[in-house]
Amino acid sequence: MRFPFTFMGFMALAIGIWVVAYLAAHRTLDPISQGLAAGSAAVCFGFAAYVLVRRVRRGPQH
Repeated sequence: MRFPFTFMGFMALAIGIWVVAYLAAHRTLDPISQGLAAGSAAVCFGFAAYVLVRRVRRGPQH
C-alpha cells in the first residue's frame, strides 16, 4: 500500500486556507496567537507545495 502523500498535500492546503480564513475573521486575537497561527499556515502551505509540486514533476510512482 502506498502512503497517501497526495491526500496529505491537499489536506495541508485545506488546513492552511482554513487557518488564514480564521485569522481574517478573528482580528481580535492577541499578537502571539496570530503569529503562531500564521506560522502554522506557512508550514502547511510549504508542505503542501512540496508534496504537490513533487507529485506533478515526478509523476504518480514517486
